[in-house]
Amino acid sequence: MINVIIVDDDIESARALRRVIDGREGIVVTDLFYSALEAVGHCLAQKPDLVILDINMPEMDGLEACRRIKFIDPAIKVLMLTFYQIKENEIEAVKCDCDGYLYKGHTGEEMTGIIKSTMMGFSTFDHGVKDTIHSRLTADAEIRVAPADIEKLTDKQKEIIRMLTAGKKDSEIARDLFMSEGYLRNQLMAIRTMLGLRTSKELAVWGARAGL
Repeated sequence: MINVIIVDDDIESARALRRVIDGREGIVVTDLFYSALEAVGHCLAQKPDLVILDINMPEMDGLEACRRIKFIDPAIKVLMLTFYQIKENEIEAVKCDCDGYLYKGHTGEEMTGIIKSTMMGFSTFDHGVKDTIHSRLTADAEIRVAPADIEKLTDKQKEIIRMLTAGKKDSEIARDLFMSEGYLRNQLMAIRTMLGLRTSKELAVWGARAGL
């Protein structure tokens, strides 16, 4: 069973999405929230498997909600939804470590496939978003590689970065390196802190630039 919450200040949009995915292939929509702030509080208490989060909301937008949810528990999957193609939002969503960025309008069958794929560890970005993200992140001048930073890393840490840069999921890295996923998450956090990076996606960009 996949426990999902939907967060959208557009009540009809939230209810419509619930109707087309609830009960499909083990997906259970446990709650609807019309406030991102309330949804973050729910995640702190209940820890759903996946959050479908509208990006444009009053009081707290989806980007800030995603940051807070991932801080509460990085294992909670977050899919961002929007009507609008705004490149800055696309980039910020990735920096928030979201698991997917979608334009509204997918069918129930499509959303079911996306949710199941996300729970397996795959990221989903709609057409056009992926190219924007790749070009902007690889050109991000803030992500710099200094030889001294590479020298500070242990062989094990370098291997973790190498596998992350190659596109492997956390579960695959943990399995291949014979460590628990919890220990791997701690290692990733320590590496990001050492290098001054915020997310695993930024670390993957850093690894590519470092030639790992």
